[in-house]
Amino acid sequence: MFDRIAATVTDPPAAVTDAAILLRRFNEPDGVANTGAERLAAQAVADATVLTPRSASDRFAESARALRDNATPPATVIAYPHVGSTTLAVITEVALMESTVHLLDLAAAVGGVEPSPEALAATRDLLVAVPDPTAAVEVLAGRRAPSGVVPVIR
Repeated sequence: MFDRIAATVTDPPAAVTDAAILLRRFNEPDGVANTGAERLAAQAVADATVLTPRSASDRFAESARALRDNATPPATVIAYPHVGSTTLAVITEVALMESTVHLLDLAAAVGGVEPSPEALAATRDLLVAVPDPTAAVEVLAGRRAPSGVVPVIR
């Protein structure tokens, strides 16, 4: 994975420098989270036919090791689909959020390891940063129904 990243390094500045902005763009009505959802769901169903709880757990551990061992600076700007370019820090933040959410799915389905408190806090912070700040505060304060604001990602 990181070999492909090194080959896509671009000249700064990045078009997207904030993970919440990246998620907002992906989740717009014409964003990739919506336009590619059916294809991704079909691929996940196909992949699940050969995935065991052990192999799923091993994937999480292997990816975590690869990220920890990567010495590429977080500010490195890379070409990135649908937004032009972003930094490795943004991609890492989104990847942590996605991994945390899916690890919660895995734990609910088969038991086992839970995300760390740090991963849960980082995920919470990113997800809270995605919606309009006023709308998020009003929902969290009980002044507004969550249905128009939550979920913030597909």
